[in-house]
Amino acid sequence: MSRRVLVILSALLMIGIGAVSAQDSAPVSIIFMHHSTGLGIIQQGNVREGFANLGYVFWDHGYNEEGLTDPAGNSLGINWDVPGDNTDPDGWYEIFQQPYTDPPSNTLSHMLQYDVIIFKSCFPTSDITDDDMFAAYQRYYRSIREVMDQYPDKLFVAWTTPPLVPNSTTPENAARARKWAEYLTSDEYLEGHPNVFVFDIFNLLADDDGFLRAEYRVDEWDSHPNEPANQAVGPILVDFADQAVRSFVPGEPGVQPVTVNPEDAATTPAVLGVAGEVIEDFERDPAQLADYWWSWGDEGVELDTFELAAPGFDSEQALKVTFRSPTEHYGGFGMSLDPVWDWSAVDGISFFWQADQPDLIMGVYVGVADPENPDAPVTPFLVYLTPPAGDWEQVMLSWGAFTKAEWIGDEGVDVFDPANISEVSFVFGNWEKAQQATLWLDDIRLALAESS
Repeated sequence: MSRRVLVILSALLMIGIGAVSAQDSAPVSIIFMHHSTGLGIIQQGNVREGFANLGYVFWDHGYNEEGLTDPAGNSLGINWDVPGDNTDPDGWYEIFQQPYTDPPSNTLSHMLQYDVIIFKSCFPTSDITDDDMFAAYQRYYRSIREVMDQYPDKLFVAWTTPPLVPNSTTPENAARARKWAEYLTSDEYLEGHPNVFVFDIFNLLADDDGFLRAEYRVDEWDSHPNEPANQAVGPILVDFADQAVRSFVPGEPGVQPVTVNPEDAATTPAVLGVAGEVIEDFERDPAQLADYWWSWGDEGVELDTFELAAPGFDSEQALKVTFRSPTEHYGGFGMSLDPVWDWSAVDGISFFWQADQPDLIMGVYVGVADPENPDAPVTPFLVYLTPPAGDWEQVMLSWGAFTKAEWIGDEGVDVFDPANISEVSFVFGNWEKAQQATLWLDDIRLALAESS
């Protein structure tokens, strides 16, 4: 077990002579990024008081609606615009890909104003449904670790995921959650990264089967830890962070600082993409749709409906779009990917869709960025398809099915490069006839060649 997991030997207190500590002339500042589970531990586990008693300056940030809270427990009514309020592994990946700016203009830059950055995901992320999802978690956190390496004077404390009640997961998924905790707390993840620590909340709260322990449950359906759990965890968290600070020597040999150009950081392709990874399942708050998806139409196009609504494919909701486009008029809707995504590890995408009209022609559009000229417009690559009328249908498209849009001419890149994807969208309109229809779209994923 690594020296930077849940139990840090008391001998480490002596290692930290000369290291940053709460007793230095400038108090150590801590930011804790959390949602409801973290708030419960803060409030019922006396976390704020515990850090204050040790001389730390402790701040925390919850959901965007709650925002930032100061060391006295006062809500300041401001937030750091956490993208989509998403603190799942993919959300943390997105945050840690943000460029550093001074003054801070994004979530990561705000976090880096503090000496110690504690961050966690919510308990639903413990429902790790298959090995592909587990592998995606690993890829996200390896990329996050690369960014943490670039700030060797900052101390980062990541969390394992809180366990779920049995009604919210399966024994197999719970076992993967335990395996995830083992990976994050292993030498494989931590060795050689002295400013990275991991607080193992999972094994503090989980029973032998990987579920939230019975005595720590609110009821059999709610996976939030109850008050006895929060009272137990709070002091352990404070002690863990305190010992981590005392054992941490900023810039300790072993970390090679990386000089990052913020402009480059925003355009460097990210290593993503495992088979089955969800690009968009539309299982989000309907009010958040505009945070992720945009729509457009030229003059004459009417977009009557653009919302999340029933029916979904094997789910409660999907994207519903109702449009009217005269002949030779066009519109569409899509999502931009920033930073540019690398999907070269897979061979295509899949999605489910249906329409209320037959013979509707839709373009599936993937935008490819030019790595040599990141400020240039993306190059559209298209596939034209007809969605089924009245029944859900799964579409699987290999990258080889996409061809460069004719209207772009000689501009842009000539070859479809899945390592530089910056947009996924759907376009409607026809050069021969008017179109009027309602389309439902759901469960967009990455796919392997054999399923393309």
